[in-house]
Amino acid sequence: MDLDTKPILDNITGWQAKSGWFYITLYQVTGDSSSLMPSRLPIGISRFQIFNNEESLQIGLRINKPIQNHEFSLKKNSNSLIASLHYSTEYLAQLDTIKDMKLDKKRFVMKNPLRNWLYITGTGLTLSGILQDPAHKLNNQTNVGIGLLLTTLLVDLIW
Repeated sequence: MDLDTKPILDNITGWQAKSGWFYITLYQVTGDSSSLMPSRLPIGISRFQIFNNEESLQIGLRINKPIQNHEFSLKKNSNSLIASLHYSTEYLAQLDTIKDMKLDKKRFVMKNPLRNWLYITGTGLTLSGILQDPAHKLNNQTNVGIGLLLTTLLVDLIW
């Protein structure tokens, strides 16, 4: 909302009425209600009202679903107020757009530090085993190192 004067953030309140209206009250703010009236209402708002009196300006929004949370902020270097109104997560989860999304199941993802550590450890064990007994290259340490490298590679490729 672009206002005539820059409002003080502490003088702005919002509350949800049981009637389905959400009210924003701006204390010590006056304004031209015709300039604040939107030409087209956003989806989710069925009615819009402005109440202007001597000490405050109140905006009423008839919302299709209740607002769970709200926050107000001021745009820097202007007289604009930004009102962020948030629906409940339960309501958002029921929207057709969310239901139609083809969300992949979470896959197991090996974190880079773990993967790197497993590759380094496997390489270290393999080289250490080979260097301990160059004639008989497949001792237990070499086998564990090769096994760790192969297992890490398979997990990395599959997931």
